[in-house]
Amino acid sequence: MKKQTIYLPLAVLALSLTACSTPKKDTTELNAAIDAAYKGHYGQSVRHEELAEENQEVANRVLNHWQKDYYWNIDETQKALDAASAAAEHRLQSEKELCQWLTEVHGPNHHQTEAVHHVAAYFKTGSAVPFKTDHDGTHHLGHYLSAHPDAMATVTASTDTVGSAAANKTLSEKRAATVTKLLYDHGVKPAQLKIKSIGEGAGPDNTANQDNRIVTITTSHPAYVDCANLK
Repeated sequence: MKKQTIYLPLAVLALSLTACSTPKKDTTELNAAIDAAYKGHYGQSVRHEELAEENQEVANRVLNHWQKDYYWNIDETQKALDAASAAAEHRLQSEKELCQWLTEVHGPNHHQTEAVHHVAAYFKTGSAVPFKTDHDGTHHLGHYLSAHPDAMATVTASTDTVGSAAANKTLSEKRAATVTKLLYDHGVKPAQLKIKSIGEGAGPDNTANQDNRIVTITTSHPAYVDCANLK
């Protein structure tokens, strides 16, 4: 009896193979979990460090081939150079991300006092000698600036509009110097002070306005930054 060969249609065969294959796994949840591990500055620092190590491995492997006189070619040379360059860039990015993370962690622990606007002295028209000085307030501000060398202050002196503008400009400079000396006496460094002798304050001409016959001290503090020199 002659055997018969049975041919399955290609469509049926393909269907049977598809039915036997493993269904594709939904990786959405796992991808999200992995991405979460790299979130934030610290996570990005870790990720860049991993990429730096991967690229460094490639460069080191090629270097090892050369040192042992293994076969190498031009493509391998360029691959090694590119990998070494990528490793250095990823390491730099890792350091930057780490520094930003450190700033987030350390920043709240540093003195970040709000700016203080303080009237330090009051003057009579035409006088550079204060008739009233807030010694307590100036003492506290001076102590603060002395204890925090990175803090700054602006000393602003003004006059009323009695007299000439040129004379009042000189007068405001003298008033600023009077209060600046008080701060120096409390240990404040010259580099911490910005002096603004503005001369006549706002208002009608030839008006003896006490609000303008003053010297004020306004403090400021730079934002805290870790690794400030890392570019």
